[in-house]
Amino acid sequence: LDALNARDEWNPADYAIQLSRRARGLPFWFSLAVHGTDAYAAAIEAAFTLTAQTVEAIRLLPHLELLVEPELTVVVFRRHGWSSEDYDRWAAELLASGTAFVMPTRFQGEPAARLVLLNPRTTITDVERVLDAMT
Repeated sequence: LDALNARDEWNPADYAIQLSRRARGLPFWFSLAVHGTDAYAAAIEAAFTLTAQTVEAIRLLPHLELLVEPELTVVVFRRHGWSSEDYDRWAAELLASGTAFVMPTRFQGEPAARLVLLNPRTTITDVERVLDAMT
Protein backbone atom coordinates (compact mmCIF):
# COMPACT_ATOMS: atom_id res chain seq x y z
CA LEU A 1 0.00 0.00 0.00
CA ASP A 2 2.97 2.31 0.29
CA ALA A 3 3.00 2.64 -3.48
CA LEU A 4 -0.50 4.07 -3.30
CA ASN A 5 0.47 6.58 -0.67
CA ALA A 6 3.42 7.78 -2.72
CA ARG A 7 1.12 9.24 -5.38
CA ASP A 8 -0.24 12.75 -5.06
CA GLU A 9 -3.51 12.00 -6.87
CA TRP A 10 -6.65 11.04 -4.94
CA ASN A 11 -8.53 7.90 -5.95
CA PRO A 12 -11.70 6.89 -4.05
CA ALA A 13 -10.94 3.21 -4.71
CA ASP A 14 -7.93 3.59 -2.39
CA TYR A 15 -10.36 4.23 0.44
CA ALA A 16 -12.78 1.37 -0.22
CA ILE A 17 -12.64 -1.56 2.18
CA GLN A 18 -11.45 -3.88 -0.57
CA LEU A 19 -8.80 -1.35 -1.73
CA SER A 20 -9.32 -2.61 -5.26
CA ARG A 21 -12.91 -1.69 -6.06
CA ARG A 22 -14.71 1.55 -6.45
CA ALA A 23 -16.54 3.09 -3.54
CA ARG A 24 -19.94 1.55 -4.27
CA GLY A 25 -21.85 3.75 -1.87
CA LEU A 26 -20.71 6.97 -3.54
CA PRO A 27 -23.26 6.95 -6.41
CA PHE A 28 -26.10 6.30 -3.98
CA TRP A 29 -24.91 9.01 -1.62
CA PHE A 30 -24.58 11.47 -4.49
CA SER A 31 -28.07 10.64 -5.74
CA LEU A 32 -29.50 11.18 -2.26
CA ALA A 33 -27.62 14.47 -1.95
CA VAL A 34 -28.96 15.70 -5.30
CA HIS A 35 -32.55 14.41 -5.20
CA GLY A 36 -33.23 14.08 -1.48
CA THR A 37 -34.92 11.37 0.52
CA ASP A 38 -38.42 12.58 -0.39
CA ALA A 39 -37.77 11.78 -4.06
CA TYR A 40 -36.65 8.28 -3.12
CA ALA A 41 -39.70 7.77 -0.90
CA ALA A 42 -41.99 8.91 -3.73
CA ALA A 43 -40.28 6.55 -6.19
CA ILE A 44 -40.67 3.61 -3.82
CA GLU A 45 -44.33 4.44 -3.18
CA ALA A 46 -44.92 4.70 -6.94
CA ALA A 47 -43.48 1.20 -7.39
CA PHE A 48 -45.76 -0.19 -4.66
CA THR A 49 -48.80 1.52 -6.19
CA LEU A 50 -47.94 0.15 -9.62
CA THR A 51 -47.54 -3.33 -8.15
CA ALA A 52 -51.04 -3.15 -6.64
CA GLN A 53 -52.46 -1.92 -9.97
CA THR A 54 -50.67 -4.75 -11.79
CA VAL A 55 -52.09 -7.36 -9.42
CA GLU A 56 -55.59 -5.98 -10.01
CA ALA A 57 -55.06 -6.00 -13.80
CA ILE A 58 -53.96 -9.65 -13.67
CA ARG A 59 -56.97 -10.61 -11.56
CA LEU A 60 -59.30 -9.03 -14.13
CA LEU A 61 -57.94 -11.12 -17.00
CA PRO A 62 -59.44 -14.64 -17.03
CA HIS A 63 -56.49 -16.19 -18.90
CA LEU A 64 -54.00 -15.03 -16.22
CA GLU A 65 -53.50 -16.25 -12.67
CA LEU A 66 -51.58 -14.54 -9.88
CA LEU A 67 -49.37 -17.21 -8.28
CA VAL A 68 -48.26 -15.46 -5.12
CA GLU A 69 -49.33 -12.27 -3.40
CA PRO A 70 -46.41 -9.84 -3.82
CA GLU A 71 -44.67 -8.60 -0.71
CA LEU A 72 -42.60 -5.99 -2.53
CA THR A 73 -42.61 -5.24 -6.28
CA VAL A 74 -42.13 -8.68 -7.87
CA VAL A 75 -45.28 -10.08 -9.49
CA VAL A 76 -45.33 -13.78 -10.38
CA PHE A 77 -48.19 -15.04 -12.52
CA ARG A 78 -49.04 -17.54 -15.23
CA ARG A 79 -50.86 -17.62 -18.53
CA HIS A 80 -53.17 -20.65 -18.56
CA GLY A 81 -52.20 -23.16 -21.22
CA TRP A 82 -48.70 -21.82 -21.89
CA SER A 83 -45.55 -23.92 -22.02
CA SER A 84 -42.00 -22.79 -21.35
CA GLU A 85 -41.57 -22.20 -25.08
CA ASP A 86 -44.58 -19.84 -25.11
CA TYR A 87 -43.08 -17.77 -22.28
CA ASP A 88 -39.70 -17.71 -24.02
CA ARG A 89 -41.28 -16.53 -27.29
CA TRP A 90 -43.34 -13.88 -25.46
CA ALA A 91 -40.27 -12.55 -23.62
CA ALA A 92 -38.20 -12.48 -26.83
CA GLU A 93 -40.92 -10.57 -28.70
CA LEU A 94 -41.26 -8.00 -25.91
CA LEU A 95 -37.51 -7.46 -25.87
CA ALA A 96 -37.18 -7.27 -29.66
CA SER A 97 -39.98 -4.70 -29.89
CA GLY A 98 -38.46 -2.58 -27.11
CA THR A 99 -41.61 -2.94 -25.04
CA ALA A 100 -40.15 -4.57 -21.94
CA PHE A 101 -37.43 -6.81 -20.59
CA VAL A 102 -39.28 -9.67 -18.94
CA MET A 103 -37.69 -12.99 -18.07
CA PRO A 104 -39.76 -16.14 -17.79
CA THR A 105 -39.32 -18.05 -14.55
CA ARG A 106 -40.53 -21.17 -12.82
CA PHE A 107 -42.83 -21.33 -9.81
CA GLN A 108 -43.18 -24.65 -7.98
CA GLY A 109 -41.67 -26.39 -11.01
CA GLU A 110 -44.09 -24.85 -13.54
CA PRO A 111 -43.31 -22.16 -16.12
CA ALA A 112 -44.47 -18.66 -15.18
CA ALA A 113 -43.96 -14.98 -15.82
CA ARG A 114 -42.25 -12.57 -13.46
CA LEU A 115 -42.49 -8.78 -13.54
CA VAL A 116 -40.13 -6.70 -11.42
CA LEU A 117 -41.52 -3.19 -11.09
CA LEU A 118 -38.74 -0.82 -10.05
CA ASN A 119 -38.68 2.13 -12.42
CA PRO A 120 -40.86 4.93 -11.05
CA ARG A 121 -41.54 6.07 -14.63
CA THR A 122 -43.25 2.79 -15.51
CA THR A 123 -47.02 3.25 -15.80
CA ILE A 124 -49.95 0.87 -15.63
CA THR A 125 -50.34 1.46 -19.38
CA ASP A 126 -46.84 0.04 -19.88
CA VAL A 127 -47.72 -3.00 -17.78
CA GLU A 128 -51.02 -3.51 -19.62
CA ARG A 129 -49.12 -3.53 -22.92
CA VAL A 130 -47.00 -6.39 -21.53
CA LEU A 131 -50.06 -8.28 -20.29
CA ASP A 132 -51.92 -7.73 -23.57
CA ALA A 133 -49.04 -9.41 -25.38
CA MET A 134 -50.06 -12.64 -23.63
CA THR A 135 -53.38 -12.99 -25.49
